[in-house]
Amino acid sequence: MSVVAPPRAAIGGTGRTGAISVQLAVRGMRSLVRLPSAFFPSVLFPVFLIVAFSGAYSGLTRVPDFPTDTILNWYVPLAICQGSAFIGVGMGMGATRDIETGFFDRLLLAPAPRVALLAGPALNVVVRVVVPFTVVLLIGVAGGARLEGGPLGLVTLFVAAAGTALVHALWCLGIAFRARSQRAAPLMQIGVFTTIFLATAQVPLSVMTGWLKSVARVNPMTNVLRLARAGFLGDITWAECWGGLLALGLAVGLAGVWALRSLRRLAP
Repeated sequence: MSVVAPPRAAIGGTGRTGAISVQLAVRGMRSLVRLPSAFFPSVLFPVFLIVAFSGAYSGLTRVPDFPTDTILNWYVPLAICQGSAFIGVGMGMGATRDIETGFFDRLLLAPAPRVALLAGPALNVVVRVVVPFTVVLLIGVAGGARLEGGPLGLVTLFVAAAGTALVHALWCLGIAFRARSQRAAPLMQIGVFTTIFLATAQVPLSVMTGWLKSVARVNPMTNVLRLARAGFLGDITWAECWGGLLALGLAVGLAGVWALRSLRRLAP
C-alpha cells in the first residue's frame, strides 16, 4: 500500500494532539459495538483461565513457600493481566483492518501530529481495561478470592493491567504498521503467551526449577505479575511494587519507540 505523505508542516500538526487523541479513542470504543467479537477474548479467556486453573492447580497451595492458601488469589491477577494483553492485541488487529480498508490512509493525510495516531489507541486500551478488570475481579471474588492488601491492592492491580495492555498495544501497533495485513495476527498473539507464561504465571519463582526458572527470573513480566498480585498476597510494600513499575515504564517506552518508528516507516 502506498501513501502520499502530507506536507511537513501538516505532519508537525495544526490541531491539538490531545483533542485528536480523544476522538480516536472514542472511535475505538464505538467500534466495539460494530465488532464485539474483537473484544470477547479479553473477557472470555481470563474467565476460562481462572475456572480451569483454580480447579486443576488448587493443590498448589499446599506446596511449601506458596504465598497464599487461596488459589484464586494467585490466578485472578494473572487472568486480568492476560485479558489486558489481549486488549492490546485487539488494538493491533484493528489497526491492520484500518490499513487494509484504506481508513488509515485518510488519517495519515489529515493535518494531525503523528503522535496522536498512537496516543489515541493508547488511551483507548487503558479505558477498555476497565471491562475485563471489573468482570474477572467480580467473578474471582465470588469464587473466594480475597484482597488481603485492602483497596490499595485494586490500584496496583489496575496499574499492572493497564500497563500490560499498553505495552502489548504499542508492540502490536508496530507490527501492524510494518506487516500492513491481518496475517500478522499470530505474531501479535504469540507475544502475549511468551511474555506471560514464561514468567511466574503458574507458580512462584521460589518453587520453580530448570530452564523456566532462569527465563522467568529475567522476564520483566515476572515483576509486573508481582505488582498485580501485591494486594492479594498480603500487605502492599514498596519492595513488591517498584520492580513492576520500573518494568512497565521501560517496556512502554521501548514499545512506544518501536511503534513510532514503524509508523514513520509506513508514512515518512
